[in-house]
Amino acid sequence: MLSVLFLCTANAARSQLAEAIVNQRYAKHFIAYSAGTHPKGIDPRTLTLLTQQGLSGKALSSKTIQQLENQLQRQKGQPVLFNFIITLCDSAKQECALLPNDAAILHWNLPDPAAENGDALFEQVFVELELRLAEFVRFNHNPAAALQIAPIDVFKQFSDNTRLQILMLIEDEQRLSVNQLCVALEESQPKVSRHLALLRDCKLLSTTRKGQQVFYHLNPLLPKWVAQTLSTTRVANPSYINQPITRIRELANPNLTTPFVNQD
Repeated sequence: MLSVLFLCTANAARSQLAEAIVNQRYAKHFIAYSAGTHPKGIDPRTLTLLTQQGLSGKALSSKTIQQLENQLQRQKGQPVLFNFIITLCDSAKQECALLPNDAAILHWNLPDPAAENGDALFEQVFVELELRLAEFVRFNHNPAAALQIAPIDVFKQFSDNTRLQILMLIEDEQRLSVNQLCVALEESQPKVSRHLALLRDCKLLSTTRKGQQVFYHLNPLLPKWVAQTLSTTRVANPSYINQPITRIRELANPNLTTPFVNQD
């Protein structure tokens, strides 16, 4: 079970909402806590909104970081270590640096709904927290299940045009051979093989053999953030590999060489 601490100034709204969302929607993987650098008590609108969203606020309380740590130390009989600390305002961001912890730290600077009249900002912040927490859980709920690849190693591969094209082509086509890639990129076999070897060494690609043919495909154990980065890059740059894709199609079917004609 991974632990996450949400921090904001007053521990009145943002951090309380985040704690409730995680503990009641993602309890399979996480246990969440919240605290404030200068707690002021829970805003009644926080509890009202949670009820409207089908969540309970009964277990929530407003407290300082020290009060939370003392409480958890009494319960567990040992110093408290959090896997993640997520600060929800700039003030808490500055003060969390003082915590004696090796936690992974994220900063989401959300507006304080308790500082304004009405419920509109509460609802807006709740929706924002839902979106951010869903993404956070997706990428962090089971870190041991995926390969551990350093971001610098991934972006080194992305920074080379040939290797990026290879990755995008394989992301599109699922699996490709050295011969197909040579035709697509109009590069020599030694050069393509050298790039493929680098991609295998950093575990971005794996291979499957079919008869005498070796096919390259994305490593099925890729961390989700790596797979999404590649997918997003492909979708956001749809024409980047147009010509290599066309060459692969022509290799598979030489008759597909006539360009489309506008019939309008």
